[in-house]
Amino acid sequence: MSSTKNEILTYAGYPITELEDVPYEEIVLLLWNLRLPTESELVSFRRELVSQMKLPAETVRLMGRIAKEPQHPMSILRTTVSLLGTTNDNEHDEPPRILAKMLTAVAAIIRIRNDQPIKRSKPDFGVVENFIYMFSGKRPTREQIEMLNTVMVLHADHEFNASAFTARVVASTQSDYYSCLTTAVCSLKGPLHGGANEQVFKMLETIKQTGQDPLEYVERQLASRQKIMGFGHRVYKHGDPRAAILREIARKISYETGNEAYFEMEEQIRDFMFEKTHLHPNVDYYTAVIYHCFNLDRDTFTTMFAACRTAGWLAHIMEQREEGCLIRPSSEYIGETNRHYHADKEAHLHE
Repeated sequence: MSSTKNEILTYAGYPITELEDVPYEEIVLLLWNLRLPTESELVSFRRELVSQMKLPAETVRLMGRIAKEPQHPMSILRTTVSLLGTTNDNEHDEPPRILAKMLTAVAAIIRIRNDQPIKRSKPDFGVVENFIYMFSGKRPTREQIEMLNTVMVLHADHEFNASAFTARVVASTQSDYYSCLTTAVCSLKGPLHGGANEQVFKMLETIKQTGQDPLEYVERQLASRQKIMGFGHRVYKHGDPRAAILREIARKISYETGNEAYFEMEEQIRDFMFEKTHLHPNVDYYTAVIYHCFNLDRDTFTTMFAACRTAGWLAHIMEQREEGCLIRPSSEYIGETNRHYHADKEAHLHE
């Protein structure tokens, strides 16, 4: 799986800089098997994933009801993943089928919220091509496929992040895959984890819609001790290697789609933040603009993150289940000791 030792991100020992253009499904097999697949294995796996990109009819029916409610798409995804654990023969669902269903579920949520019909996967499309087609309704260009493929590769796994660790804790109890994934989705929803990409674009929208100067806006936020989302990382103190790759994709797609104002604003803020705080952009900073350029609503950005990260979550879940070790940390009580119930109750009665 992935490692961030010495601030260098690797997947099964391969530097991420050598993997950014590798097909997403090949990265999935690398994370799951810790080796590169043969060409025949890759072709077979790709075919399997595409063939399984469909949801049970009962899940679709229930999604049609819950996705219309005024709630965050990640809440809809959380409920959908839980539903998949009840409307399937989940005891026999294996990771390839589960990953395919997660991609399909995210695409379906986006379509339902936009009052658009759910699209079926096409057997002659690849995995990423199908995913884009299923959430956008249009066949993507080769360039769009390549750009989103890189985004999905960079989001596929990232060490013991909060959602992966949450999934491992549940997996350590030998619970089923869908229970593990449901908790991972819950963890990813938080603005300090996956939800940060939404907050980044919310900031950009606010600045653009109010006509404020980007640097003055950020300076006021810093002065009031507000966190500027998309900057800093617990592991990467000298820059997130994923952000450097995503920056170029954001630049390219923003100019191609007429959204260059957002990218140029990000560049201004990026330079200002480094000057003022010495913080670098993280993976969430540029994906916000990239997802917007794919015509996605801001509040669906984190569901896209979840679709990509499912590969890594499943890798962690499989490994933890194989280890058969329960994750059960101990805690140390640091409060008062030597207290006695009856004596304290008596004292309270006489207060």
